Amino acid sequence: MIMQRFLRNIRTLTFIFMLGLAGLVISGTAFADWCVDNGDGTITDNNSGLMWQTATAGPMDWDQAMNYASGLSLGGHSDWRMPTKFELVGLFHSPCKDMMDVRDDNYWSSTSHSNDSNLAWHVYFGRGYVGSFNKSHPYYVRAVRSAQ
Repeated sequence: MIMQRFLRNIRTLTFIFMLGLAGLVISGTAFADWCVDNGDGTITDNNSGLMWQTATAGPMDWDQAMNYASGLSLGGHSDWRMPTKFELVGLFHSPCKDMMDVRDDNYWSSTSHSNDSNLAWHVYFGRGYVGSFNKSHPYYVRAVRSAQ
């Protein structure tokens, strides 16, 4: 009776272990398909359909950041732009950011504040905070483009 219970517990634990191991293999494969290092200074996030610049640029004010992103030629593409507030928040929560040079600091978005044209939204990559600040303030920049 005790031996049968022991063997049943061993079988159950073995099954749980194998199931967990299979999950790790599947999630590792999913991560590899989710984030692709293109080897040219860009990362493609297949979940969002966006291609990101891997390097951090700046700091620079908002107007300089907008000009920098739109003038960027990287990875054989010249249609780069500043990300929206929501795209930056998405990057903060994406595993792809772990493949990039990311500072625990503020990054500009292209999204101006609706109540004050002197303000724009930024995302603090230390904790994912979203806020708005005067466009003359220097923050970091990361360009983005559609991966399609």
